[in-house]
Amino acid sequence: MLVEELLRCQIQEWYPSFRRHTIPTVLILLPAAFLRYLSGQHAYPNPDADSDDEPLPFLLPAVASGRQPFAPVHAHLHDPVSQLDRLNSDLFFGSGDDDVYDPDAEHPFSPEFPELEAAVDAAIAELGGAALPKLNWSAPKDATFMSADGTIRCTCFSEVALLLRSSDCVTHDLVSARPCCEDFVRPGGARQNDRADSAGAEEGARPNALESSGNEGVQPNGRESSDVALGDCEDTSEEAGKQIASNCDEKNAPEDDVQQGSNSENWVDDGFQYYLALRKWYPGLRPESEFRCFVREKRLVAVSQRDASAYYPSLPGWSAEVQPKVEAFFEEVIQPQFVSDNYTFDVYVRADGRVKLIDFNPWGGYTLPLLFTWEELEKKEGDQELEFRVVMQQGAVRPGLMTAVPYDMLDWGEGSGWDAFLKKADEELNRQMNSMEGDS
Repeated sequence: MLVEELLRCQIQEWYPSFRRHTIPTVLILLPAAFLRYLSGQHAYPNPDADSDDEPLPFLLPAVASGRQPFAPVHAHLHDPVSQLDRLNSDLFFGSGDDDVYDPDAEHPFSPEFPELEAAVDAAIAELGGAALPKLNWSAPKDATFMSADGTIRCTCFSEVALLLRSSDCVTHDLVSARPCCEDFVRPGGARQNDRADSAGAEEGARPNALESSGNEGVQPNGRESSDVALGDCEDTSEEAGKQIASNCDEKNAPEDDVQQGSNSENWVDDGFQYYLALRKWYPGLRPESEFRCFVREKRLVAVSQRDASAYYPSLPGWSAEVQPKVEAFFEEVIQPQFVSDNYTFDVYVRADGRVKLIDFNPWGGYTLPLLFTWEELEKKEGDQELEFRVVMQQGAVRPGLMTAVPYDMLDWGEGSGWDAFLKKADEELNRQMNSMEGDS
């Protein structure tokens, strides 16, 4: 994979040309302070301090607007049983509506991004009150375990920051996406931690650029060479992407960057611009309606069911209707405008037959081939008939394609983190019950 091919797949690069055929999106240029925060560094490093290289605790940004950082938990609970559970928990822990305490707000290392917070909240409001966040290439779909409703739907800046900060695929975008390219050379003078910038100068050095979904003026990344919202549009959060994120720096990054600790998941400020893309959230989309299309030598050679982890009974019969629609969309919309020779793109086919573009991904690298293998795809010639693959029966699902979660969330054995947590929760509940009996 070449840097030029990777850069063309950035959402801020392709969105202006395809905005009529994709999901409404607002693009926000991210300041270097927020990128440092996402990579676990001090957002505003103190040039006189000696402890900036120490690991920082996981903290959310302070809410500059003074609003409650998250919507109340019961806002995500719509069924009566969940509401009843909430009433029972209120008996012991309080309703949470009257007095909201944010322990991170008073922490000395808790950063503030008032301009970015205002831009994000305004963009979410413009998109109807809920949005899917992503960086140049990847959405934080590997961080859904941190979300109250198990999705990457966000309604405020704090939710966006929580998902981005918790995501390994976002870290991959920052640290490993470009170094994974075979021709990548980091510009001279790159800085891992810019201690010369003060907090005030940092916010002004790289201002936020809020761009509406109808704006032509998206600024491309400065670079040396020329150049529908679903929670699973990008592949950097998958297992294959994580493996590359952990070792590609050592293989491909320049020697001096490796010496600086390129495998320590530190973002290096080399002037490259990162954007936050907020995409309109559609709650009723069906995962069986999304497909990945593989283009080799400018010809559509294969199409795969996007969610290869599930069997959908209606899909085998419906795929015969979908194939000509996808082929027509490629010939009329994608092929004339996207200049790379080899790449993949994801589409969503609506019930009325209309096709919507979801995303572009580079050929190979961390992009998943889903129901194919890259060896199969590399052998396909342009004059061969298009191959369309879906899961045809229950039990034919390919393993290993689900987004990973932390091991502690899966380990329920004796002595595990969950075991210790549940024991402490039982002890606390018993203590409160005994206290209530004593008061009565």
